[in-house]
Amino acid sequence: MLKPRWLFAALALSLSVPAFSADWHQWRGPNRDGHALDAKLPAKWSAAFPAPKWRSKVGIGYSAPVVANGRVFIMGREADKREVCLALDANTGKELWRQSYPSAYAPPDPTAGKGPNSTPTVDKDRVYMLGLGGMFHCLDVKTGKILWKHDLAKEYWGVEKDKLGEDAWRPPCGASASAFVQGDSVILPVGGKKAGAFTAFDRKTGKIQWQALEDRSSYASPLITTLAGTPQLVGFTGTRMVGIGATSHDLLWEFPFTAMFEQTIITPVLWKDHVIVCGEAKPTTALRITKEGDKLTQKTAWINADLGAYLTTPVVFQDHLLGYSQRGTRLVCIELATGKTVWTSPKGMGKLFVSFVVAGDQILVLSDTGKLHVLAADTKEYKPLGEWKVAEPETIWSPLALVGNRLYIKDKEHLTCYELGA
Repeated sequence: MLKPRWLFAALALSLSVPAFSADWHQWRGPNRDGHALDAKLPAKWSAAFPAPKWRSKVGIGYSAPVVANGRVFIMGREADKREVCLALDANTGKELWRQSYPSAYAPPDPTAGKGPNSTPTVDKDRVYMLGLGGMFHCLDVKTGKILWKHDLAKEYWGVEKDKLGEDAWRPPCGASASAFVQGDSVILPVGGKKAGAFTAFDRKTGKIQWQALEDRSSYASPLITTLAGTPQLVGFTGTRMVGIGATSHDLLWEFPFTAMFEQTIITPVLWKDHVIVCGEAKPTTALRITKEGDKLTQKTAWINADLGAYLTTPVVFQDHLLGYSQRGTRLVCIELATGKTVWTSPKGMGKLFVSFVVAGDQILVLSDTGKLHVLAADTKEYKPLGEWKVAEPETIWSPLALVGNRLYIKDKEHLTCYELGA
């Protein structure tokens, strides 16, 4: 299906023009890169962290909050094997609406959690939410009314088994990716021959517009950008990092990535014509995407063994990459042009996961031990500005959200909003 030429310009600008500067409407924030726009943080932090503005019970799971137009959207798991889609008032935490449904799916690995793990995506009057077992809802943001839905397990999975006897197309520990909206397309990693590793649904009707590849889908969330002058979707499947033509939907380039149980988890990180690939605590690899004739190729620009990321997607600031090395339990800052490590933090920053938010000249780091660290965005040395205990250390794997001076933290069952007093 061909698209008009103006779409190419729109795709090229999609990550550089902040359409939602005051909101945090999707996975990793306004531009899907972990940067908070218009953040208002204290220039000097006090010794005591502020008391919560509000705290609401939202259920278990690792879904992260998103904020749009004065509302907070999140998913959770309640009793009796039910998942719930929630909208809360951003000022008070009061529940505005809910949609709950039965979801009995349980991952074969109990340490992976019972979900849901996907972060909602808000697009104008609609919010998209994906449950662990594959229930994908399009809901009205004001009322919670179901506009359309898909049961991925019934409609697209269950076609064949892998060598371990599991569904060959469902992510082994449940669906965790977050939808990406581009124009009238809602793009989601679904997986398999019936829907494709990447699937575009019509935002109005929910009908499939296009699909690409037949791989098992990934836990990771994709991006749309322009590399080497070519608009493309970049994302993990269960077995490789790929670039897919934005209009042709053909495979443009690939980078094989073998992980146990096909656990490709980390969102690709983009810098100039580079794609940063990491996961499963392996060394971090920077791919340079270039054009040779009519074809795109990927070449390894550098490999850094200091950053062995597992669950945490790194962030870019000032032409540097900041990531969390699960093997070393420390932060690692890398110069993106060379791949050289410029500083590391002390060990013990977390266990398996931390969450990053870049806010101007400061970086917030929430660890799974319940501690919030604030750092200076410094490219020469590790420079901590403060550290506070903000949650109980019960597997905090939900990323932060920051809107203005309001910080949202999801712990085991509760969502807490803090006003940082700037």
